Amino acid sequence: MDVKALAGLRRINLDGLRWRVFDAKGQVLGRLSSEIATVLQGKDKPTYAPNRDDGDMCIILNAKDISVTGRKMTHKFYRWHTGYVGNLKERSLKDQMEKDPTEVIRKAVLRMLPRNKLRDDRDRKLRIFSGSEHPFNDRLLEPFVMPPRNVREMRPRARRALVRAQKKLEQGNTMVNTQRKKEGADASSGEVKSTEVTA
Repeated sequence: MDVKALAGLRRINLDGLRWRVFDAKGQVLGRLSSEIATVLQGKDKPTYAPNRDDGDMCIILNAKDISVTGRKMTHKFYRWHTGYVGNLKERSLKDQMEKDPTEVIRKAVLRMLPRNKLRDDRDRKLRIFSGSEHPFNDRLLEPFVMPPRNVREMRPRARRALVRAQKKLEQGNTMVNTQRKKEGADASSGEVKSTEVTA
């Protein structure tokens, strides 16, 4: 793992670069990847220029604990062709996570980067690990804090529908409880009558 993680570092000019650490545990794949792509391009710096590679080194930990929304785990597919006739291969996101979870984040980040000559250099600055261990403990690491997520307020019509559904659920629960109480009272009165008859 260390050999693969350290590969290509000699081709990177590390002078003045920061080492940013991203913890992928519990993070949504697309939102995390967009932040990583921003840091790789250096867009978070005031000195950003599209023709220069000013991005920082990015270390992503706990890639196996990344999360996705909706049904993407079973409905998202990675496809490739072997070159032979009819050999279109595909693999679901769930199978790819079991095989190599680091490749999921790598593909997501690289597909957010512009297709130009700087793409390979930015790819070398991306170091992804499936666990929490990495060989860069001797560097000065800076943990990256994800920005707070702006959740849009619910639209009035949707809010009213939600309130109606909650009221209907509460009414159904109260009706079930009253029916159970009646059945319990009827059963107890029947037991009292049977004891009176036997006496």
